[in-house]
Amino acid sequence: MLIRRFSIPANEAAETGLKSIDMPRLGHFVALAGKNGAGKTRLLGALESRVTTRFTELENIHNIRNHVSQLDGMIKSHPQHQALQSWINDKEISNRKLSVCLEQLIPFDENKNFNALRFVPKGLIVVDPASMTPAKLKMQSESASTASPENYQGVFLAYIQQRQNKWWNITHHESRNKNTNSDEIKSYNNLKNIIESLLGAQLYRTDEGDAEIFGKPIAQANLSDGQKICLQLAVALHAKEGKLDSTVFLLDELENHLHPSVAIELLKRLRTAAPNAQFWIATHSITLLAYIHSIEPMALWYMKDGAVTHAGRHPERVLESLLGDEERLSQLHAFTGLPAILATTNYAAECLLPPITLPAETRDPQISQIAKILEELSSGKILSILDYGAGKGRLLDGLASINPGTNLSERISYFALDDSAKDKPECLAIISEHFDISESRHFSTESEFFTNQDNNSIDVVIMCNVLHEIPPSDWLELFSEESLIWRALHEDGYLLLVEDQRIPVGEKAHKHGFLVLDTPQVKTLFCITAADKGQFTPHDYNGEGRLKAHLIGKSLLGRITEDTRKNAISELRTAALKQVSAVRKKDYSYANGQAHGFWTQQFANACIFLKEYN
Repeated sequence: MLIRRFSIPANEAAETGLKSIDMPRLGHFVALAGKNGAGKTRLLGALESRVTTRFTELENIHNIRNHVSQLDGMIKSHPQHQALQSWINDKEISNRKLSVCLEQLIPFDENKNFNALRFVPKGLIVVDPASMTPAKLKMQSESASTASPENYQGVFLAYIQQRQNKWWNITHHESRNKNTNSDEIKSYNNLKNIIESLLGAQLYRTDEGDAEIFGKPIAQANLSDGQKICLQLAVALHAKEGKLDSTVFLLDELENHLHPSVAIELLKRLRTAAPNAQFWIATHSITLLAYIHSIEPMALWYMKDGAVTHAGRHPERVLESLLGDEERLSQLHAFTGLPAILATTNYAAECLLPPITLPAETRDPQISQIAKILEELSSGKILSILDYGAGKGRLLDGLASINPGTNLSERISYFALDDSAKDKPECLAIISEHFDISESRHFSTESEFFTNQDNNSIDVVIMCNVLHEIPPSDWLELFSEESLIWRALHEDGYLLLVEDQRIPVGEKAHKHGFLVLDTPQVKTLFCITAADKGQFTPHDYNGEGRLKAHLIGKSLLGRITEDTRKNAISELRTAALKQVSAVRKKDYSYANGQAHGFWTQQFANACIFLKEYN
């Protein structure tokens, strides 16, 4: 996944005929639906422009940060200097500029730059390179680097043939410029690799000098429509000097000239060839939208009059924008079973899959909730926190984004614990942005933690969306007086349990699936009474009952027993059954279908655990 959030303020968006844009929590797919003229193509153009200028923005941010750092040094080193107030004013102005730059910068989940490739399949004509003169072949090939998004159909075979001819001449004839030769060979091999990734076939050369694939010259290879589009895309990517996994693909009306099944097959090929890339797709195709929704339920957005809105749990809005009146929508609902059945079915299917690690993102309400609690605990001192199950560093990056112009190390001392080798490099990269990592701050095991840190050295252990992923059979040991959490915490330290009470995507975190405890079950689990008020504080973000946090004093952790665990899960089973009954009385909608999926899983998972441990 590349772009996590895309935002453009109203004044800037208005220049391209769009309303203000704020698209958070983006995944591998972003599907844009809406009528002609709704603004889909304009939005893709705005995104392409932002990506193109991102490298310059990063340099600007780097320069501002260096300037602020220099001012900090001067302010601290020369507190009596006559220019002190001028330096302080300059620092405030620079920090405001930095905040604006960071707000407008496209967040990216790796510490490197990337490219955007806009592609509009408009035709499937195959022009045989063998019919071209050498001059025309060269001209057509060179035009690929400047071709508009919809004009690759006439040049893609010429481009492949010309690049192969150059490679052949270099590798079979002596040439004076060795550096140029090396670059051309490397470039051609890259083109071959892209084609093989997208088509699953290697590029060869016939004895007559024609580029060959599937055992025939490309122009006579009876390529399917999908294969022709794949080759056009390969040429577009190579000509723009992009790479599969570090590219944001902007695909405008992918279904043009393609059967729906072919368009889906093309997406499947792209997804396999570039698992870390991101795909923005503007489409009118309900079939294509249904496929995207089946693999990434939160990927649907719809546009109207230049405004983009997340479809979320209301895919019927997308259908209304494409189909029109309610009668047609009802006909489709009757045919497909959307929206409630789809939501319930999707959630049940997701609950057979392992959990995914979330990347960091800005303006995350859960992170805001945690930041507020930490601020209340700090009383002006630097808090030492342990991010238990840190993943990709979402918590740290989110805390840093709340006050981007300030020094995070002056507020917290951060440590991460996670046994995932896959997520560790990304987490370390985020840590290094804010702390000196010569002092170890990321640990994979308990032994590694206590090799580097002392007992009673942590103020707050944070478990954000982690407890529901840990098997209940491990809870007693997890919070015992011999556990890492107990040993790491100060005597007056806290465990902060943070959970989304309605996780939007199902998962099979362990053999019992997942169990999300609410305040009543947390109190039962830790045997908490009114007498523990100072040691136990529940937090409900915005009072909506969705994002819950529970601050639990160290002295309460050792109270968990087999009986309190059983009682807490029994209460959860009862609560889940009541919720299932309540949802079934509500309207037939996607949101209620998803709620039904969540609560039926909670009920089933609790029943399975209780049966096993009775």
